[in-house]
Amino acid sequence: MTRALFASCLLALSACSAEISVQTEPFNATVPVTSILEPVYAEVALDLPDETVNTEDLDIVVQEVAATLTVVNPSPTLTLRTSARLSFTGTATPDQPKTYTDINRPAYYATAAEILPVRDFAPNSRTAVRIDTPALKDAIGKRRVWFIVSNTVVRSGLGTPVLPVNIQLQDIVFTALITKPFPGLGGALEVGGL
Repeated sequence: MTRALFASCLLALSACSAEISVQTEPFNATVPVTSILEPVYAEVALDLPDETVNTEDLDIVVQEVAATLTVVNPSPTLTLRTSARLSFTGTATPDQPKTYTDINRPAYYATAAEILPVRDFAPNSRTAVRIDTPALKDAIGKRRVWFIVSNTVVRSGLGTPVLPVNIQLQDIVFTALITKPFPGLGGALEVGGL
């Protein structure tokens, strides 16, 4: 009986791995463009923290990556239509966003993964958003990624609208669930013949 219990404990350890949840410090971003009726895109570069870049020597498995944020429309009169894509190619730098329209969109726009489908944000609104698309997992290990965000006025309420209205992305936090396998723990079972 004791031998069977010991064997089952070792079997459990041999398949064991540690599951850890890590997250970034919250940060904010402002999308520096607004268009009326026709979309204009702002490409914003983001340098990822060293903890997410130097992972190849850690022998970890990324189970899931998600982002939470608050989308703020500060305009008292304008409804904004926003969408976002994630690209691993871009020309913007962290201190210099690039803007373009449908006429001069770069070729890599088509391969950028949609992470926030087109959505309207009402005037004076704060909207909590969770993004858990599988494309975020591919960002782990990259030094820099690019977010391509559109910000388009689609409706105006009463009052005199003031442009531009920069949509604000506040309290952005990336959370990753990672697993660290322990493959060497099976050795005792193999030697003992259990």
